[in-house]
Amino acid sequence: MHKDYSKAEWDFFIVALKEEARTVLHQVGSNTDPQTLVESVLPDLEALAPPKEGVDDDTEKEIWNKIREILLDAAYKTRPYCIRCGECCTRCSPTLVEEDMNLFMKEILTPEKVTTIRKGEPAYSTVTQKVGPAEVEMLKIRESPQATTCLFYNPIDRSCTIYESRPLQCRAQECWQPGNVEETAALPKLARKAILQATGPLWEIIERHEERCSFEELGRVIARLSATKGQTIEDLIDLLGFDEHVRDFVSEQFNLSRSATDFFFGRPLRQAIVYYGLTVEDQPDGTFLIKPIEEGSRE
Repeated sequence: MHKDYSKAEWDFFIVALKEEARTVLHQVGSNTDPQTLVESVLPDLEALAPPKEGVDDDTEKEIWNKIREILLDAAYKTRPYCIRCGECCTRCSPTLVEEDMNLFMKEILTPEKVTTIRKGEPAYSTVTQKVGPAEVEMLKIRESPQATTCLFYNPIDRSCTIYESRPLQCRAQECWQPGNVEETAALPKLARKAILQATGPLWEIIERHEERCSFEELGRVIARLSATKGQTIEDLIDLLGFDEHVRDFVSEQFNLSRSATDFFFGRPLRQAIVYYGLTVEDQPDGTFLIKPIEEGSRE
């Protein structure tokens, strides 16, 4: 029993732990008894038990978050195998590393099935589990529209349609051993240059687009827009217009689907400006209107 607790308080703490353990075990699909799970990690949990007095709600919440992490880690270790729950496939799609180049050579992956996250673009990290600017360019398998589910995931039988040829990140994905994913995340990322540099004119267009429409440039244009209180809106319109023009031109000249341009040029800037609190509205005359996102309407 923790030295700062009376017997009644400690008994209540243990009951709360068992309920948390029950929730965690259900989440990971383990049949282990909650009592057994709690007992296996009790030495670690005792050190985190809050003292009787002087703890505000935020600190107590942080402590329980740590308790849950310990229980979750222990629960996964009681079930060291895949139960095809689909969580890793529906949480986000995999990021490709250099070793995945062979998937393009075998045409398992094509431009229509991959999207580019450019340097500086807000992106979700499976390691930090937060959204932040991408430190380097990344290629990711596309996700289902309006969802974060991998394109190759079949929800009917909870299977991967390219399982035997899945990317390295997927092969390393073992929820009971999270360190595997962290090691894979540290590997060199596959980038467009390795795949497309030999395409000649197309690669030259991609380089020109990157110079003109980088996220660094987008940030500068939006910063000027804010500093001038909207007086430089034409600069942003020109930038978004150039981005759209390049995509249309390449689609027509190289006979590519418009969806494939997300691989060649990354996500359209008109979609990306939502992270800056702006949105684009198409007008009947073919032009578009840029306006602030209304408070409370952001996704």
